[in-house]
Amino acid sequence: MQQQEFDLYLQRARKFQERLSRHLFFETIPLTAEVRHSVEPIPFAERLNGEFRPIREGEKWGDSWDSGWFRLTAELPQEWAGRPLALRIGLGGEAMLFDEAGVPKFGFSAGSVFGPHYRKELYQLPENRAGKTVEFWVEAAANALFGVAMNADPELDEPHPYGKCDATAEVMRIGWFNRELWLLTLDLEVLLDLLNVLPPRCRRADLIVSAVSRAADAFAESPANAAKARAELVPVLEKRASASAMTAVGLGHAHIDTGWMWPVRETVRKCARTFASQIDLIEKYPGYVFGASSPQHYLYVKEHYPALYEKVKAAVKSGRWELLGGMWVEADCNMPGGESLVRQFLHGKNFFRDEFGVEVDNLWIPDVFGYPASLPQIAKLAGCPNFLTQKMSWSWSNRFPYHAFFWRGLDGSELLAHFPPENTYNAVVTPSELVPAENRFNENTVTDEFVSLFGIGDGGGGPKEEYLERAARLADLEGAPKFKFDRADRFFRRLAEHSAELPRWEGELYLEYHRGTMTVQARTKKNNRKLEELLAAAEALWCALPLPEYPAAEFDRIWKVLLLNQFHDIIPGSSIRKVYEVTEREHAEALAATRKLLDEAASRLLERDGEAVTFFNSLNIDYTGPVELPENWAEAAVVAGTGPVPVQADGSRVTAEVKVPASGFLTLRRNGTARNAVAAGSGELLLENGLIRYRFDADGRLISAFDKQLGREFIPAGTPANLFSLYVDRSNAHEAWDIEEFYINNKCGEARSTEPARAFSGAVQDGLEFVLRIGSSTIRQRVTLGKHSRRLDFETAVHWDEARKMLRVAFPLTVRTPESTSDIQFGFVRRPTHTNTSWDTARFEVPIHKYADLSEYEYGAALLNDCKYGCRLLGNVIDLALLRAPKYPDWDADRGDHTFTYSFLPHANGAVDSEVRAEALRLNRPPQRFDGLAGSAELPVRVEAEQVELAALKKAEKEDCAVVRLVERGGRHSSAVLHTACRLVETGLTEWEDGAELTPVDGRIVVTFRPFEIKTFKLKK
Repeated sequence: MQQQEFDLYLQRARKFQERLSRHLFFETIPLTAEVRHSVEPIPFAERLNGEFRPIREGEKWGDSWDSGWFRLTAELPQEWAGRPLALRIGLGGEAMLFDEAGVPKFGFSAGSVFGPHYRKELYQLPENRAGKTVEFWVEAAANALFGVAMNADPELDEPHPYGKCDATAEVMRIGWFNRELWLLTLDLEVLLDLLNVLPPRCRRADLIVSAVSRAADAFAESPANAAKARAELVPVLEKRASASAMTAVGLGHAHIDTGWMWPVRETVRKCARTFASQIDLIEKYPGYVFGASSPQHYLYVKEHYPALYEKVKAAVKSGRWELLGGMWVEADCNMPGGESLVRQFLHGKNFFRDEFGVEVDNLWIPDVFGYPASLPQIAKLAGCPNFLTQKMSWSWSNRFPYHAFFWRGLDGSELLAHFPPENTYNAVVTPSELVPAENRFNENTVTDEFVSLFGIGDGGGGPKEEYLERAARLADLEGAPKFKFDRADRFFRRLAEHSAELPRWEGELYLEYHRGTMTVQARTKKNNRKLEELLAAAEALWCALPLPEYPAAEFDRIWKVLLLNQFHDIIPGSSIRKVYEVTEREHAEALAATRKLLDEAASRLLERDGEAVTFFNSLNIDYTGPVELPENWAEAAVVAGTGPVPVQADGSRVTAEVKVPASGFLTLRRNGTARNAVAAGSGELLLENGLIRYRFDADGRLISAFDKQLGREFIPAGTPANLFSLYVDRSNAHEAWDIEEFYINNKCGEARSTEPARAFSGAVQDGLEFVLRIGSSTIRQRVTLGKHSRRLDFETAVHWDEARKMLRVAFPLTVRTPESTSDIQFGFVRRPTHTNTSWDTARFEVPIHKYADLSEYEYGAALLNDCKYGCRLLGNVIDLALLRAPKYPDWDADRGDHTFTYSFLPHANGAVDSEVRAEALRLNRPPQRFDGLAGSAELPVRVEAEQVELAALKKAEKEDCAVVRLVERGGRHSSAVLHTACRLVETGLTEWEDGAELTPVDGRIVVTFRPFEIKTFKLKK
């Protein structure tokens, strides 16, 4: 075939394909339609309790986020008897077809920014009722797959900052469907798409365009000739794949974000639309397998659509529906604490086991923005040794080198990992996706198969029927990988057979993208941290009471609120305002409920005493430092036991210096009257005690930090610390998600004092107060230094009134080190502080938890925090991200008032051998105070250790015993002494099994740990 001839036939083929879709129906009639409009969703059983109005095609029925029930009827012509029929429904958003019993049947969706593959308007009816009246009930939502239309790069005078949707009944029809023509369009889709990945001139391509040209001749512009046209394509569709072709293991998929560009409320219906559509396909296509993650989503369906849920359970039992992912939701992995990650697995795996009798063995988080080095151990101990994601393909600077490998964590635990080489979890089953995936799969000499996750996510209903038809044509087709339906668990078992040949990756999986998610939506991040710490204290305190009194159901409810809001578009800050309105309300309620649980436990354990307050320290290290007393104690002398306690009163704030023992209690009593007032400072901006001396300038900047014991200055001359800087924050794309490396060149302000600093001094601590202005925002900072501490606390209140700006605070140090040390979940990581390689350069913003540290061999300094996560650690500077102000997708992101504390801590030795971790724990979880109560109680276990941390003390999920979780945090072989009268029975994170047993001797058990090892024990009498 000559080139000119080939080009002519190819052009004809594509035009032929374009025209066919216009003739899918031989004949249609409009449906008679009525709609009941509502602002909130209305259940099927209540749909008739309201007024319906007639509506025709082309008419608007609702605005953004509205709901509507459509009653659709038609008289079917008798001449349609025996012919395939279909609905064509387009209501300007998402919609769900119900059967006569109110069970969801099928999900419709409008178009998507991702292209035509994502539109679902056709539903082929399973029966023909020609000559009769038919009725259909459809629930519509005035939002598409990705919420309502929003400008992704809005100007500050954007007329619709929260988006807009004019929901219109675009098409409502029923008709005689030309199924043979539909199949012909699918034949052509596969063959013509295959041309996109074949060599530009090859015999296979010539044969295809020739066959399509013959099909066009046979079609002769008559839809009735579809079968004849298809027959011309059989020879090229029957050509088999090459012997060396890989196999794409196709798993139907529907990644449903629990909350993102829509409120969580809408996720309930997205799950129903998706689950119903996939049950429909499972019933139609033998061998097809669908998989879905997130027990929270299954719970939504169980609660709101119980009959559909029973169908799902039957499909799971048959093996055609695979439960994926051990986590409660597909959680973010940068911000949740270590115990939160444990509970994601604990609640997720328990749900799947209780409801379905299935133990899921994979960590399934394809869309998460980075993965900490402690995650392999957590997942493996939770019984999930297999790991799947594709997000690392999004990294901006460096290409991740593997697709099938072992991921090794901090402690040496390994997960068998697979990164699907299509680089998407929304594949559409086409050669132009599958062939490049085969070509880029790096371990193709080790294994001959890879996973293809295909389907429309986020409410699009999962795979369309067209996808399954394309899969059938690609099962064994020359020029493409083979394609077969299969389950992920079977794929991982086959991959494990090649374990000896697979490469390994050690340490964190840092995503070189979406770095702004560590900072934006600061209230949500703060409330998450506070709730994590409060829950840990409350669970421990209740363990001092008889276990039958333990409020397990309430703890379960609160934990699931926390876990849901750790979803990977909620806590990272990449959702719309409607999401955060609910999240902030739920966090506030959960914090109040947890505080109520603490108070209730204390009231049962302690005695009433109107002259006393009692503090409970749930940490397994002593708490030494300031605590706040009730305001009405300002005039009183305070004693602990028989000894006086230093107290100072500064306005409404009354502070005492105390020591609360590890896992213990301290009661203070008022004893006579003796005011310990705060005195005004000398006017010099100096905070000093016997250990250290700090000097400030008038703008609140730290200009000197001289450690008297070490004899060292920590702040470089002429380079102040506590330096607030404002930066222009405009990313290239994905505004809430991203900060770009070039932000550092766009500094637009530093904080300046707006009134003289106030100095104060008292028996507990000395301090300075600054009022600063930066940009259009105000910063109020109270800086305090205890009498016996190096730790300098910066209690900060910001009224944030910026747009597209970022606030950071920097601490340059007189420390030279090639690596930083940062706290992460259940451990720490060290990262380069230089930019030697492109991998180092890409880490210009990294996730941290409670501290970041720069240390030389003999000394260093750390910056602690109580709710921040994004940090720049380059050279000799710790630079903490505080606030951002993107306008998309939440126009109001972070506007308003914020409070947070960070602390500067110089120290001897390296970070691990210093007091850094202990002080970070004390900052984040100070003792709980109970007013009007006195006394103490015994916890069932007390942990004595230098490097081993008490991560959790709680009631077991399924047994009447307590559970204790311990973590080695020093990165070394360590031991802990457990003081207990109970036997220790080792178990996993899910608490399903009983392992080795340890018996106390004289009330003590010594437990040894490998570096970073997590151990969980049941405490049995």
